[in-house]
Amino acid sequence: MSRTRRSQPIRLLTIGAAATGVCIASAGLAFAAPGSAFGQAVGGAIHAAGVDWSLMPEGYTEAQYEAYWNSGYSAEDLLELQAIWSLDETEAKSRAGQMILDGEQLPFEPGAHTSPGMSPAEQAAIDEFWAAGYTVEDVEALNDLWDTEHVETKARAGQMLIDGETLPVEPSGSRAATAD
Repeated sequence: MSRTRRSQPIRLLTIGAAATGVCIASAGLAFAAPGSAFGQAVGGAIHAAGVDWSLMPEGYTEAQYEAYWNSGYSAEDLLELQAIWSLDETEAKSRAGQMILDGEQLPFEPGAHTSPGMSPAEQAAIDEFWAAGYTVEDVEALNDLWDTEHVETKARAGQMLIDGETLPVEPSGSRAATAD
């Protein structure tokens, strides 16, 4: 019987600690993405409980957040705004979002600093590389031979395969089955 009495407080303490951890993690996730469905649900629940707590940092409204991200500006654009205005991330988003809400022009158009995506030809070459049975280890070997980075290596190797050339490294995986 003494064992049951000792283990019950430990069990309750463990459950309490786990519940607290889940609550803290949930609040962190909601704060990190206040405009997400989860963030809005947590904010709504807290407000319904009578707590006046905003998921947004002070001086930064949800309207500013939505205005910035819904206008086509990217994370790379945000980095450029931070550099231009010498502001931290939140202050830059707040200022940019408010300017958008006020109908003012930002220093550049949305997407001006966004990294371009992969071209269809590059993607096809990379797909061919993987389909031929090459693995991540093979990419590393080719990186060392050609002194290139992963994406460039895969695109270059895939294009060589498309062109019927032989690569200096044999595939260590198996060739992917292709549907006819």
